[in-house]
Amino acid sequence: MTHTHVAAVVGDRTLTEAEVEARVAALRSGPLAPRLPRPGTADARNLRRWVVQVMTYEAVVEEEAAKLNLPRRPPSAKGELSLVDALRMGGVTAAVLTSLPVAFAVRARVTADVAVPESAVRDYYARNRDLHPGPYEAARPAIEDELHQAAADRHFTLWLERRHAESVTLMPGFEHPADPRHADATHRH
Repeated sequence: MTHTHVAAVVGDRTLTEAEVEARVAALRSGPLAPRLPRPGTADARNLRRWVVQVMTYEAVVEEEAAKLNLPRRPPSAKGELSLVDALRMGGVTAAVLTSLPVAFAVRARVTADVAVPESAVRDYYARNRDLHPGPYEAARPAIEDELHQAAADRHFTLWLERRHAESVTLMPGFEHPADPRHADATHRH
């Protein structure tokens, strides 16, 4: 009889240690392999913890996609994620958006009601005239789009973090890399 060790529970789904190890092995056989920490080190254990974070966030998004009745691989749901967007959202959210095609569709649904007030667009324009010389009306659409993307990114990131906190249970040894309960915690926020 094989014993399956649980790494995390996300809603009704159990994420096994074997799934985590398979994902780490895939990373170790991919193009980033030379940049990854040596197996058996504290950094390698934290890499595994980071992988668990990404996998549990992906599971949260997949669960939401199922609730919303979105196809697992929606056509053209994959969007572009710029470096600025990735930095603004944070590592896990950016990783989920790049690894999971349905994540952009979930993001679109979750952020559908996000709006940018006209006053915010005008304030931004007034503070950044050097970036947008000329008439306000000409710059307005680009500024509004930029501010809307930033607001939607913040909204989605906060929503995803809340859902993760509500629905994920991490088992000992699979905590966030910064969790002070494990000896390898070196990452601080």
